[in-house]
Amino acid sequence: MQRAISKQLEAAVLTLVGHGALKDRLSAAYSDHLDDLRGHDLPEEVQGEFAAMTRLMHSARALPGDNVVRASVRKFSNEQAQGFATLIVRTYVLLVQALAATAVGPARLGTPARNPPALAATLSQEGGGGGAAQPKRLRHS
Repeated sequence: MQRAISKQLEAAVLTLVGHGALKDRLSAAYSDHLDDLRGHDLPEEVQGEFAAMTRLMHSARALPGDNVVRASVRKFSNEQAQGFATLIVRTYVLLVQALAATAVGPARLGTPARNPPALAATLSQEGGGGGAAQPKRLRHS
């Protein structure tokens, strides 16, 4: 079950890093991949934050032709939208790390997990697993 949730979170992260405005990407990531997740299926460290995000994602009244998540996200501040995007990435990294730890087992803690998802491996290396990966600054010549 956790592997299926990991795939949903990975799809959401890939949506978040796509093109377009952050609020549009956040709305699509949540609507398309995360709306059916329940907090108790996620790592304990993020259950409360995820539940709060879920409540806020369903807090606005949708107009005809719209959906409640898009209507809710439109009302978020840019900081809220960025915070929820970061939460989704952090949740994905934590879940993949938990899956890797169970795949390795206590007797093999010194060996790397077999075939971690490429996105998770990259995020873990860049962000150290303690939070969202920080973008690298590009040098402009």
